[in-house]
Amino acid sequence: MTQKIEAHTRMEIVKFLPHALGKALDSYKLFRNKKHHEEPKEFKAHHEACKAAIAHVQLLIKLAEWAHLPDKSESMEIDQTELAGMIEKARAEIGEKEIPK
Repeated sequence: MTQKIEAHTRMEIVKFLPHALGKALDSYKLFRNKKHHEEPKEFKAHHEACKAAIAHVQLLIKLAEWAHLPDKSESMEIDQTELAGMIEKARAEIGEKEIPK
């Protein structure tokens, strides 16, 4: 029974992850590129918001790692190569080769 639940959960993550990762990265890039004022309070708020967005991307990558994704040995509804590329793109975008455990 536990394996069935884990397999089901993993498949739900596979369906959810590409969209969530793409949306999080797009949102981060859009916000990061916004003009911000040079007032210290606004500058600080902008950087804190960027750090929060990066943390969100890191959590999505950790979720993929927890689910052992991508898994080329399994036939899934999404292209495993595409998922692997998205994860690597996310790591590159936030400037990390590997997400700390």
